[in-house]
Amino acid sequence: MTRSELWIRLLRALIYAVAAYVGVYPLAVPMVAASAAAAAATGALLGSSGFAHQLRPRAVASLLGLGLLAGAGLRTLLAGSELVATALGPLSLLRVSQAAQAVLWALSVGFGLRALSARYAFLRVLEIGLVGAACAQPVIAHRGGAINRPFELADAILAVGGDPTVAFLAIGTAATALVVTLLLGERRPLRALLQVALVAGLLALLARGAPMPEPSAAGLLSPGKGKHDGSKRKGKGGQGQSDGERRRDEELEFRDNYDNSGKQVPLAVVLLHDDYSPPSGMYYFRQTAFSQFNGRRLVMATRDDADRDVAPTFVSDRVEVDGVAGRSVDRRPLATTVALLADHTRPFALESLVALEPAPNHDPGRFRRVYRTESAVLVSDFRDLLSLSTRDPTWEAPLTEHYLGLPDDARYGELADKIIETLPSGLRSMPVARALSVSRYLSEEGIYSLRSKHADAEDPTADFLFGDLTGYCVHFAHAAVYLMRAMGVPARVGAGYVIEEAARQGGSALLLTGANAHAWPEIYIDGVGWVVADVSPEQALDPPPPPPDPDLQRLLGEMARGLRPLPATADNVLQPVVHVARELYAALRAGVVYGVPIVLLMFYLVKLWRRLAPRFGRERALPRLAYRAQLDRLSELSLRRSYGESREAFAARVAGRFPGFSKLTAVHVAAAFRPEGQAVARNELRLLERAARSELSRAAPSWRRALGWLTPWSFLLSR
Repeated sequence: MTRSELWIRLLRALIYAVAAYVGVYPLAVPMVAASAAAAAATGALLGSSGFAHQLRPRAVASLLGLGLLAGAGLRTLLAGSELVATALGPLSLLRVSQAAQAVLWALSVGFGLRALSARYAFLRVLEIGLVGAACAQPVIAHRGGAINRPFELADAILAVGGDPTVAFLAIGTAATALVVTLLLGERRPLRALLQVALVAGLLALLARGAPMPEPSAAGLLSPGKGKHDGSKRKGKGGQGQSDGERRRDEELEFRDNYDNSGKQVPLAVVLLHDDYSPPSGMYYFRQTAFSQFNGRRLVMATRDDADRDVAPTFVSDRVEVDGVAGRSVDRRPLATTVALLADHTRPFALESLVALEPAPNHDPGRFRRVYRTESAVLVSDFRDLLSLSTRDPTWEAPLTEHYLGLPDDARYGELADKIIETLPSGLRSMPVARALSVSRYLSEEGIYSLRSKHADAEDPTADFLFGDLTGYCVHFAHAAVYLMRAMGVPARVGAGYVIEEAARQGGSALLLTGANAHAWPEIYIDGVGWVVADVSPEQALDPPPPPPDPDLQRLLGEMARGLRPLPATADNVLQPVVHVARELYAALRAGVVYGVPIVLLMFYLVKLWRRLAPRFGRERALPRLAYRAQLDRLSELSLRRSYGESREAFAARVAGRFPGFSKLTAVHVAAAFRPEGQAVARNELRLLERAARSELSRAAPSWRRALGWLTPWSFLLSR
């Protein structure tokens, strides 16, 4: 083995050690991680040795499996032993059992993976995958936009006003460089290191120049396919947009097996400027409304006088939103600040929106846009609204018909009449009570599921309502609106986000994710405006979305306000440096205390095996094994073959003191050219080896030979 090959092996062993350490560190104490790193490096060295090349792949795989089983069994044995628990104590027992398993597993995986990858190039894909997965383990908690995790890394960066995402990109760059190193076939260490440095530099430039990964805010909406002409609607300071352009922005589609993957990715944070408790216990952030029936479903209105309470687009100056009705007894003003973490086609706000204006963005690298809203939020519940009319006397007949359009299917009217009959006689004539009866009926009879299949039907809503009544919010909202309209109640579908009041957790910030995307029915009440009459199915086949991470919600709220989440004090200004220093010290200490003994033990085992191999090797390999064992003994006495020196020349150089080594060399060289099937007799070779050992014993004192044996890495210098 040349010096270049040795450096490449050591470099790969170092990569195995780093991967094992960072992979185990989040799951155990530094002592266990350091032990796993030492074992993984030792296993990689053994997997690259000549011993591993002599084993058949089946034997390597068997050793790998036995090592994994032995690790799990040893941990179970230690953890269940009362004698060991009494001697060590519960905490030390836990650490020792974890370390035993980690060492055996890392040693087995390092040995087996490196040995098999060196023999079969296609297995390097598995080697690279495991190293990459191990390097990703410490920062995997950051996925889904959770910039506050892992805490030990994110807090230290936030304390000095930094962005944790940059650190995670740097970690990814370093991990990629490690993975690329495994692919190197270069035998010159300097050139290999230059290639690694070049790859790392290119990755760093790409990470610096590329934009940060951004979440998608598609939610329930999808790009529109139709094209409608219409006049432009523009407010003071607004950015004009025609009805056709608004119509093409987004539509509410019926989807089969709706995929809500990535639903926990943060999309926006909303700051409430005043305390507000909604009567329904839910905050509804309306982004758009669908009120025009196009023959199959509800789409955005093309009428200039419809849905004027919905903001058409983002603005560059304050804009008053027209068409919002509200009595002081039923609504009150509430201001909010919305900071978007993902691009949206239009703003959203608490219903009902009164005014919209841009707001300062204190963190442009984090938030895509920040704006301020003023809404007339509802403070009365439906019991206070039952006696009110659902018709606006100022509406012209075409606008009223617009809000009453529904499919030409008699079943809607028949079902609406049946639902009305379930009301007490005194409430049947009240339109608000009629609308609420629809919501109650669908809540009791419907089944919520994202795995519904109604999209291919001519009328998806009818297929849902008069079929299995299984669907998600788009189905329930359309069915509710059609039934309400069949009762003569003006209704529409609102869409945006909804989140429980409990999600505030006593604060003033609300974190909205993809899981909060929602569509709901709304009814118009004279003097109050559009009011949410949502359906809450009592039966659900899909679990409810988990609540937002309270720490992330607080963190993003403070960032939206322009505050530093963790104030920089004299103690925490140097917190990142102190944290890294402590981690390095802990790793170094654990490596010295636990890792070094393990590595030394592994090296001594390798030395012992190389000495005993001539007794157990195959007949064909005996000359090489005997020659290698004698080379190790000479290496312990600092007698080594120089680079460029042939085996015969080295034997001639030491022949004066060790003539028996010359005979072993001759047998070893001759065996390399001997025809297959012809092997040196084991007894003959043993006599030559014994004579060479006797010469070495006479030439070197016992203390010198013992000192050489105590040098654990001497066999690595044999050539």
